[in-house]
Amino acid sequence: MVSRENPDVARLAKLNFHDDNLLLVEIHPPEKNANATRIDLHFRDYATQATKVLSFRGCANIRYIMDFDVLVANWFAQTERVTCGTDAGKMSRFVRSQMRDWHVKYMAPTREDPPIRKKLLSIGTYCLFRITFYGGSIHILAKGFVLLKPKRGGATKPMRTRKRDRY
Repeated sequence: MVSRENPDVARLAKLNFHDDNLLLVEIHPPEKNANATRIDLHFRDYATQATKVLSFRGCANIRYIMDFDVLVANWFAQTERVTCGTDAGKMSRFVRSQMRDWHVKYMAPTREDPPIRKKLLSIGTYCLFRITFYGGSIHILAKGFVLLKPKRGGATKPMRTRKRDRY
């Protein structure tokens, strides 16, 4: 499978999360539409001490691996990097690698169109985001992302960008 050009790759490359501390992971599961899943990662910026939220929209899969003993040893600078890839083969392998952990088996007579088939047919509409920490990583298969900044009172709102620059 071939990778495709995606503006999220370039936009994410311009953002700096190096040495930021992970504060909170929020998963907002879908209620009606599978593409409505949102995952918010809250960071404390190393340089400014401001809180910023990297919000992934249209999430399909997540893999979250952390060793908290290692993270605590790096409490002052946890994040190594955030990257984004669009290689369809890698994204398909990522989805398939999680199937054994879903605890679901389709037995005869199976549905003609199990949910994974639909996802794999539309894999080109996703990006595979990887957040690497000194002590773990988070992989998120999602349609895109938005960088949020806190409003007064702790809630978040999208950062001001031109309409064509929104992710």
